[in-house]
Amino acid sequence: MTVIQKLLVLQRSINQFMKAVDAIKVYHLANEEFPKRFLNMERMEAIYDRAQGKANEAHRHDFYTIVWIKEGEGRHLIDFNTYPITGNLVFFISPGQVHQIDTPTKPEGCVITFSNDFLVRNDISPEFIANINLFRPYGESPPLVLTQATSDKIKGIVEEMFAFFTGGDGYRYQAIGALMKLFLIHCNNISNIDKQDEVNEVSPVLFNFRQLVEAHFKRLHKVKDYAAFLFITPKHLNQVIKEAIGCTAKDYILDRISMEAKRMLLHSGNSVKQIAIELGFKEPLHFSAFFKKCTGQSPSDFRKNNQ
Repeated sequence: MTVIQKLLVLQRSINQFMKAVDAIKVYHLANEEFPKRFLNMERMEAIYDRAQGKANEAHRHDFYTIVWIKEGEGRHLIDFNTYPITGNLVFFISPGQVHQIDTPTKPEGCVITFSNDFLVRNDISPEFIANINLFRPYGESPPLVLTQATSDKIKGIVEEMFAFFTGGDGYRYQAIGALMKLFLIHCNNISNIDKQDEVNEVSPVLFNFRQLVEAHFKRLHKVKDYAAFLFITPKHLNQVIKEAIGCTAKDYILDRISMEAKRMLLHSGNSVKQIAIELGFKEPLHFSAFFKKCTGQSPSDFRKNNQ
């Protein structure tokens, strides 16, 4: 084989790999039509009509999503869990989560999507989003179940937000931001109504650690790497995280890698080798051993048993 032929083979391999990487469909809030959009609101009825009643494919977003369902039936897949759709529910989907909504009949409600830029511009801090704990990017993400009285209150806020969104009033995004924060506070209070203690605020170390892991988990797998970012020792980082959430920093990093591996195994057509490379493993065998230790199954068995 000549040098040129070898280069062509290598280029084809690279092209195939790049096409396969992150084969899970990703939606972006800003697009060609709305290059600067950082907020969107849409009636579920309109979404249903546009899709002609067909379920969308499993996908993920690079933005936050709130799905308020006043009336409806069907199912909502979020990562590896399926939740029944009924009336008076609110779902909170974080950036990166894989989800799919299937409603055989036309639902009534609203889908609200917004980016980090929207939060920053409207003085809603990332720490506030972390503290209310409504958006849960890992593990189970069950819906918030509303009473009829609470649903009526939420409906009033959503309708006022929608009026600002579709209208041309000045400071409309600031108004929506204020109503959004009120909406989230109401939902947070409902979700913690039976708890006696105030919600503990997320410590700066925990918050920054989570942000760093989210940004670098595909290439940095060791506690010492994150401790260096935070200017503390690995031992101290492990202690802080253990006290805050009940697991060590190492466990948190491994759980995040495992979560992404499971998402890609179930919702993409990527091979185990491609997934291993994407997640920063030098050898597929190392990835397979890691995954089996975390889940008790090989990557191939996990994919087969959950299809």
